[in-house]
Amino acid sequence: MKILIIRHADPDYERDTLTEKGLFEAELLARTLQDEKIDDFYLSPLGRAQKTAEFILNKRGESGETLPWLKEFCYLAVNPVTG
Repeated sequence: MKILIIRHADPDYERDTLTEKGLFEAELLARTLQDEKIDDFYLSPLGRAQKTAEFILNKRGESGETLPWLKEFCYLAVNPVTG
């Protein structure tokens, strides 16, 4: 099994989308992954991730599943052993 974890292209954080550079990067990524064997796509709900994935999915004629928990976590994690 091979798992690909792809971070969004160059982001425009203020608008939660991609910059012009990011749009170009997403298109290049889509071309790179066009013929790869990929069984499933799981997406972050964040706009910048959705926009990056849109290029890949459109190029391949596929769809992905958006999972609400696939985004940055804003929670403090405390190790119960070390504190």
